[in-house]
Amino acid sequence: MNPANVRVSRWIVTFAGSWLGLLGSFASAQEGAAFPAATPQSQGIPAAAVRRLADEVAGYVKAGTIVGGELLVIKNRKTILHEAIGDRDREAKLPMQRNTIFNVRSMTKPLTGVAVQILVDEGKIRLDDPVARYLPGFDNDKSRAITIKQLLQHRSGLPLTILTSTKDFKDLQAQAKAVGEKGPQFKPGEKFWYSDAGSDAAAAVVEKVSGVTIDRFVTERILKPLKMADSFYPSKAGDPREKRLASLYVGSPGKWSRYWKPGGAPMYPFAWGSQTLYSTPSDYARFLTLWLDRGKAGGKQVLSQEAVARLLTPASRMTVLGADEPFPTGFDGLRPWYGQMAMLYATGDKADAAKVVAIGHGGSDGTGAWAFPAEDLIVCYFTQSRGQVTTIRLESTIQEALLRRGAAAKVPDGLKPYLGTFYANFGHYKNTAFQVVSRNGRLALDIPDQLVFELKEPDKDGRRQFAISDKVAVSFKKDAEGKVVSMTLYEAGRTFELPRDKRATAEPPKK
Repeated sequence: MNPANVRVSRWIVTFAGSWLGLLGSFASAQEGAAFPAATPQSQGIPAAAVRRLADEVAGYVKAGTIVGGELLVIKNRKTILHEAIGDRDREAKLPMQRNTIFNVRSMTKPLTGVAVQILVDEGKIRLDDPVARYLPGFDNDKSRAITIKQLLQHRSGLPLTILTSTKDFKDLQAQAKAVGEKGPQFKPGEKFWYSDAGSDAAAAVVEKVSGVTIDRFVTERILKPLKMADSFYPSKAGDPREKRLASLYVGSPGKWSRYWKPGGAPMYPFAWGSQTLYSTPSDYARFLTLWLDRGKAGGKQVLSQEAVARLLTPASRMTVLGADEPFPTGFDGLRPWYGQMAMLYATGDKADAAKVVAIGHGGSDGTGAWAFPAEDLIVCYFTQSRGQVTTIRLESTIQEALLRRGAAAKVPDGLKPYLGTFYANFGHYKNTAFQVVSRNGRLALDIPDQLVFELKEPDKDGRRQFAISDKVAVSFKKDAEGKVVSMTLYEAGRTFELPRDKRATAEPPKK
């Protein structure tokens, strides 16, 4: 049983050679200049709070939930925690180290969005322009209505991807041409539908208008002003920074397989708009300051304040990749929204009433970054373990430890009898503790190697469906005195009994 995969698709190396060690020292110096070290207490954060966050990531490594990770916490532009845990390459026995360079995948999208907005600021394009004005492949009956704004908002109706391999096209223009010719799956503007294809088309517009490739444009107009010296689009071998790249793993907790390592052919033949950027937590934190500082970098206005506002205005409630189910989050009381190439976490159920609390983005290889403008707080958590959901799980601890300072959220009295530990003993779960907790005024089920799943109100049979899917549900059994003694989990026609507060002694028979 794997409820986290119910249409949810989902964020300490020893350098080889003295010259590479110097590169690491340079990166640390660059980080220090931007975010000098300080004690948590000096910035109003208890030391135990940041320790709790680091201990959780260490627990992921110990449990095999991730291969390795790097965690960076910046408060008031001061580094109050920066730790690397686990392995950069398990087979080569290379430990993770601070300022490892990661494949940040979809965390490339916000930089593509900024690139588009720069051209809007300069009057070279307009967001309501049809994409067909710039890309001939969109000049057909299927795609002619798609606008640049819809690409940025993932409301173009275009599919997640058209690629079958990274070698399908010779360059981004050919790739975007094929996207336009294939056309949308849904009527443009109809709904949010996460689309790498649309993001690549947005980057192709930047290329067409600027006359340079998207990687060159982003490097000159964004990376250099922000002094993101460890961020780049590797499409050719030979960059010395490649020796600091983390190897990539795919699989599931405890079953990781390395599918790429540095030193071979680059993963991507050319830069895309949807992904292909490599970066470090420290560098990506620099990028987030562009939003926090309302478009300024190094005292210069790289992006207009109006453009930043456009990027960070909620447009759509996010859904999971390839489906209409709501995108999950670990933040209690917040919902994931999408602006223009930016993930937004906000209160409220309507776009015009949503109050944005956090901004950032995630990447499918296990990277994530969040900025909290009101708190002047940035958290970057990068892993290289594709197929796990600790980036979402960590959001709960970020909120509890850093935002609430450990203060517990109030639990409604009606939920208290159900809270506690229920032991799973089926599939790969062997006497594994599942926790029923309170989230956002509802019951929720915390499955340790997956997510915390909010539960709906009980139906007439007492079953509480997962809020994210109607295919999984739980119910509770009570004894003669009305005390909850067990939980039953229903999934794909099967049922599993989880006793409360005591470990099962054997695996129950399959039904």
